[in-house]
Amino acid sequence: MKLRSFRFAAAFAFLLIVISLFADFLSSNPSGMQNLEQFYQPPARIHIRSRDGFSLPFICRMELKDPLDSRYEENKEKSYPLNFLYKGYRYRLLGLIPLDRHLVGRSQPPFYYPLGTDELGRDVLARVLAGTRTSMLVVILGLILYAALGITIGAVAGLFGGWIDSGLMRLSEFVLALPALYLLLALRALLPLRVPFIQTLFLMVGTIAAVAWPPMARGIRGLVLQLRSAGFVEAARSLGATPGQIFRRHMIPSLLPFVLSQLTVAAPIFLLGEVVLSFLNIGFQEGGESWGSMLQSLRDTRVLTDFWWNLLPLVMVFLTLLCLNSLSSRPSFEGRQDEQILRI
Repeated sequence: MKLRSFRFAAAFAFLLIVISLFADFLSSNPSGMQNLEQFYQPPARIHIRSRDGFSLPFICRMELKDPLDSRYEENKEKSYPLNFLYKGYRYRLLGLIPLDRHLVGRSQPPFYYPLGTDELGRDVLARVLAGTRTSMLVVILGLILYAALGITIGAVAGLFGGWIDSGLMRLSEFVLALPALYLLLALRALLPLRVPFIQTLFLMVGTIAAVAWPPMARGIRGLVLQLRSAGFVEAARSLGATPGQIFRRHMIPSLLPFVLSQLTVAAPIFLLGEVVLSFLNIGFQEGGESWGSMLQSLRDTRVLTDFWWNLLPLVMVFLTLLCLNSLSSRPSFEGRQDEQILRI
C-alpha cells in the first residue's frame, strides 16, 4: 500500500513539474488578463451536440443576468467552437522559446474559461497553472538553499569540533527558538509596499531557509561525527587526505540518504510558508501568480459558498502537501537511527 501511494505521489509530482514548465501552453488566457464584465463567471460548459446534431466541441456565451447576485445564463442562440493548438497570446516556452500556440481555447470573444473567473474576471485555471510554476520555484530554490546551509554548517561543526562545533550548535538552538512568523512580519514591515516578483521570491525563500536549516545541520553533524571514526575515513586520513577531500570523496555518499529524506520533509515547509505569507499579504501580492495570493479572495465568505471554483488553489495546496507527505514517508533511513543522530 505504501509503495502504491508513493508511486501516485511521484506521478503527481511529475505532473506538477510538467504543468509548471508548460503553464502558458495549457492556459487559454493570460493569467493577469482582467475582464471586469465577466467577474465570477462560472466554469464554461462544453457542448458537443448542437441543434443540427453532433459537432466539434463548442461553448455558448455566458450573459450576466444579475450583477448583484453574479448570476449568469447561457445564451444558446449561437455556438462558438473551441480551437485546438490555436494561435493566442505570445509567451516563452521554458522561458526561452517564443511561441503563441495554446492547447485549447479561443482567441476571440467569448473567451474560454474552463474553471470560471475570479472577482476581477481573471481566468482561474490560468492563474492556478501560473501559481504552480511559482510554487515549484519556491520549493526548489528553498530546498537548494536549505541543503546548502544545513550541509555546510553541519559538516563544519562535525569535522572541526571543539569551540566551532559548540558555537554552531548553540546558534542552531537559538534559531530553533526564534518565532519565525513574527520575524517575517517585522522584516516585511521594513520593505516597501510593492516589491518586484524576483526580490519577493528570494526574500521569502531566503528568510524561510534561514530559520529552517537547524534539523538538517544537526543531522549532518551527527553523521559526520560517526563517520570520522570509520575505517575508510581513517585510512584516507593516514594517506594524507585533507578534511575537505575526506568529506567530498568519502562522507558525502554516506550522507546522501539522510539529505534526501530531509529534503522531502522540508519541502512542505517552503510550500506552506509561501501560502501563509502570501495569504497574509506579506509575500506575493494579491495580483501575483501564486496559490497563496489567490487564496486572499477566500476572506470573503461568499466565495466559499457561491463561487466554489475559486477554491481550486486550496485543493492544489492540499494535494501537493499530500504528495510531499507520501514522498517523505518512504523509508530511506531507519527512524531509530534518525533519532539517535539528532540526539548527538
